[in-house]
Amino acid sequence: MAQVLKEAVRARIRAAALRCFADQGYAGTSMAGIATVAGTAPGNVYRYFPSKEALFAEVVPPELAARHDELLDGRIAALAEGSGNRAAAAELLDFWLAHRLAVSVLLDRADGTPVAGYPTAFVQRLVDHTVRALPGTPRPVHRDLLHLVFDNTRRAVARILSTATDDEHARALVTGFWSYQLPGLDGLLAGIAADLSADPVRE
Repeated sequence: MAQVLKEAVRARIRAAALRCFADQGYAGTSMAGIATVAGTAPGNVYRYFPSKEALFAEVVPPELAARHDELLDGRIAALAEGSGNRAAAAELLDFWLAHRLAVSVLLDRADGTPVAGYPTAFVQRLVDHTVRALPGTPRPVHRDLLHLVFDNTRRAVARILSTATDDEHARALVTGFWSYQLPGLDGLLAGIAADLSADPVRE
């Protein structure tokens, strides 16, 4: 008689996989390691998920990245407009809290998966949004600075989401980080804008 798969066991395996992927990265995680964290046998993990690839697709699905991009665009648009910041920020933060480990993996621990390019795309997305708001064409050094700043943002958000003890801790860390980051970013953009105004044709 075929054994019945239990949703509670599936959920435990999913949670264990996310924890392992967030802590060790996709490449450093094995099905045996996931089984250990889930408190079950490796063979049992394979009963629910035929491969590590299938398990990763279950816990970090492609639609997660698409939704994250939508919310990120909304947050950036609100910041650019100078209004509606709180609603857009709250929506993005709520998404991060609802998918803490999955977003952390997406941003920093997905090497070797179909979404391995997401960290680079995330940084480039932020750079592109910022460049469009500048009063001129930025020079290579400006782009280098923006890439550096936004790559640090990516790493910080991933670390916060993977290490926070609970949702309230994560919320406090993110809002604290934003209160530090946004004034610094405003200062950087003002400096780039001044640089471009003073010497607009220099390459």
